[in-house]
Amino acid sequence: MRKFAKISAVLAAMVLALAFVGCKDDDDDDDPSVVTAWYSAEDGATETVYFYDDSTFKLEATMNKVTMVGATGTYSGDTTKDGKIKMTIKKIFDEKTNGLVDCPASEAEGYATINGTVLTLLGDAEEDNEVFIKK
Repeated sequence: MRKFAKISAVLAAMVLALAFVGCKDDDDDDDPSVVTAWYSAEDGATETVYFYDDSTFKLEATMNKVTMVGATGTYSGDTTKDGKIKMTIKKIFDEKTNGLVDCPASEAEGYATINGTVLTLLGDAEEDNEVFIKK
């Protein structure tokens, strides 16, 4: 009986050891992480710009509890510091198809400036600028 108890204890210890060794990190964290996020609220709607660590961005708009992606693309510059950010829109929301479509090359490039907790998307004219606050 003592021999059986020893064998059982050894087997239990081996099972526990193998359980820890056999586990692998199966965390599927292939998605990019948000570096910074900026939001704007006006007339019951909100817009949020997310900048990711793979140099991509996404602009989301929410109105009446419905969220849609307004644009996606790439950026260059540091969104954690004051300065200028170059943004290249790859996809933009199209009302006809109710989805994202390729952005025309003539509208693809834009710039934003960061000053403290304020991000300004620069339009063609000053009145076209959009101001966002850091989340």
